[in-house]
Parts: sequence; structure tokens; C-alpha cells
Amino acid sequence: MTGYIAAVPKKVKPTRDTDYLFISAYVRAKKTKLLGRTALDRMLEAHGADSAARVIEEVWGVKLNSDALTDTDVEKLLTTHRRDIMADMLNLAPDKRLVEFFRLKYDYHNAKTLVKARAVDTSGEHLLQDCGRVNSETLKTAFLLGDFRAVPATLAEAIAAASETLAQSGEPGLADFILDKAYFRELKEYAEASGSHFLIGYARLLTDAANLRAAVRAIRAGADCEPALADGGSIEVSQILSVKRGDAEELAALYRNTELAPVLATAITAASGDSLTEFERLCDNALARYLARAKRAGFGAAPLIAYLGAAESEISAARTIMTGHLAGLSADTIRTRIREAYSE
Repeated sequence: MTGYIAAVPKKVKPTRDTDYLFISAYVRAKKTKLLGRTALDRMLEAHGADSAARVIEEVWGVKLNSDALTDTDVEKLLTTHRRDIMADMLNLAPDKRLVEFFRLKYDYHNAKTLVKARAVDTSGEHLLQDCGRVNSETLKTAFLLGDFRAVPATLAEAIAAASETLAQSGEPGLADFILDKAYFRELKEYAEASGSHFLIGYARLLTDAANLRAAVRAIRAGADCEPALADGGSIEVSQILSVKRGDAEELAALYRNTELAPVLATAITAASGDSLTEFERLCDNALARYLARAKRAGFGAAPLIAYLGAAESEISAARTIMTGHLAGLSADTIRTRIREAYSE
């Protein structure tokens, strides 16, 4: 993957479900190496980060220096694990765009890091993750030189716009919003170009969840949510903006017939000032439940998409548990922050 630069997705003849016969079987076998609910519970109940790390060693088949783990060690482990999964799937996937879809997140994470680091005159290099379409060193060099010829156009344009906005406004959040909008635009483009209805639905749900979160936070803060909203969800941005400002119940009503219906009661209470933690967790659970539908597909693109989403989920859960243990949090406190596992 090092040095790989992705092309802008193009409309090509969609792959057939039968093209995925091998990789569908392969990812089902790989699923046994995911941290499912049983392993996550063992990590939660472990006596500290060192004991929790032994569960990771057992399931992932890695060797850790578990006697002296730090946050940096944990992040390095998780990044390496993610990079290996991405490389493996990119090598085997009949349609590389399915994998690129999940790599987009890290291009935009790196872009946010570079834009905000420059604003405070630091490098931010230790925060870069080399799991995106664009090698992190390539992106950093392009950013520092202002030469984005090796960077996909949408990403390059968003970085330029975010940098200018931050320089003029001094508001990092506004720069983030610009990059987020470009990210969701690319998610939609990749999903549609792939021709996978399952991936198109997942992209739409990711956007819906992000917009609902943004609207709930705006209601809590008495702020305008428009800058944070992205196109591409099942609920149009114009519909969200038509909701009376501060009316959480009217907002929730928009999503009543969507995949996010189970989170709406909590969304209303979170908008009124209750903790956001449970609301955020339920949004994540809605995404996990969508991916779990792939279990009903014998073969095709859906099992690969679900596996990649599940791998992201397990890495997030492992990070939450490990950093929680390192911070001395109780198992019950950490558990409230963990989303459902795909492999349940």
C-alpha cells in the first residue's frame, strides 16, 4: 500500500456476485479472528491493560510487550493491524473501490491533522495514520509544498478550502466541516461507482448518522447546524434545515422511517442536555446492525463490505478498552462506550 495513490472512481461495468465467491469464503474464515463479544468481555473484565492485551495476542495472533504498554504502543498496534487488513483486502477484492471506501476516512483524518497543525505551528506528524489511499508522507509533502498533483482532486480542493477558512476565521471546527463534507461526497461517489446497493445504503446511513449527530449537538448548543451538514443521506439537508430551531422532536420525526429509528428517543434526551455517550453508542449500533445483514448473503460484495466495517468496529472497541484500562477506568464505565460487535 505504501505510496499508492488512488484514482478518482469511475463508472465501470459492475462486478458480478460470483466474482466474490473466493473472498466471501475468505472473509468468513477471517471473521473468526475478529474480537467478538466474548473476547471484548474478557478484555473488559481483565485486570488492567496488560491482561487485556493477552486477549488480543490470542485472537489476532500477535506478540505484544504487554508488561509495559503505553497509549502509543496501543495506537501503533491498532494502526498496523488495520493497515494489514486493508492491504490484504485490497489485494484480493474484485473491485478495489470497496476497500478504498473504507480508506477514505484516513485521508481526511490526515488532512484535518495537517491543516490544524499548521495553524498552531506544529507538525502533527505523530497523529498521521498511514491507512488511507494516499501515503501519509506523500500527503504531508504535498501539503507543505502546496503541490497536490499526486492527491485526488476532491481531497486536494477540500484541504485548500479548509486551510483558507481556518486562516481567515481561526475556527478549527469550520475547517473540519469543509473536510467532512468532501469526505461524505467521496463516500457517495465511491459507493455509487461500485454499483453495490449494500455499500450505497451504508454510505447513506453513515451520512444520516453524522447529520443527526451534528443536529443534536447544535440543538444542545443553541447553534446553527448548517455548516456541519453533509449531502448524501436519506434525509436531505434542506429537510433538516426546515426543522424549527431547537425542536428535537421535529428533528427526530424526520428519521422515523430510517435505520436510525431505534436511536431517536435517546437523540431527543441528548438534545435536551443529557449525556451524548449513549446516543453516540446507539448510532454506532445502528451501523453495526446494518452490516450484520450481510450474514444473510452467501456471497457477493456484502460480506467483504461487512468484514471491513466489522474490522473498523473491533479496532475502535479495542482502543476504547485498552485506553480505558490504561486510564484506570472501571469495566462498567468502559462498557458504556462500546458498540455492538458484528460477530455477535
